[in-house]
Amino acid sequence: MIDSNDTIWWRDLKLAIHHPQQELVLHNGMVWKVGCGERVKFWEDRWIDGETALIAKYPRLYLNSCQQNHFIQQMGVLKDIGWEWDFKWRRLLFDSEIPMADSFLKDVGGIRIQPSSRDEWVWKQDPTGQYTVKSAYLALRGNVIEGDDTADFEV
Repeated sequence: MIDSNDTIWWRDLKLAIHHPQQELVLHNGMVWKVGCGERVKFWEDRWIDGETALIAKYPRLYLNSCQQNHFIQQMGVLKDIGWEWDFKWRRLLFDSEIPMADSFLKDVGGIRIQPSSRDEWVWKQDPTGQYTVKSAYLALRGNVIEGDDTADFEV
């Protein structure tokens, strides 16, 4: 609902969430910064590179996993030497899946799980990681200019 007292930026953001391409810009601007892993879904959330969820990057491994709906915290244990992953598979990997599994282990192996920290959302469109209406507006406006979209955003 558009209110006449809304700022131009806020009004345009309200319009953008009803536009599929612009909504995607907002959705892709948010990524998880993993702390203890209690709120981040291991396979489904974008938490490693901020671009792709593991389910999309490794669909065959996902289908073979016994831990499909688990949060990161449920996927391993904290030991004296640090976090140790404990993956459970439905079957042994085929030879053709070994290179994919190797890449998968490199992706998750470089991540530090910090049991004393909270998981938090990070806004990629601002250097501070904090969401602001201005940074969202600029991200949406940049997408409109790059994509030559027909959405009308006021300047």
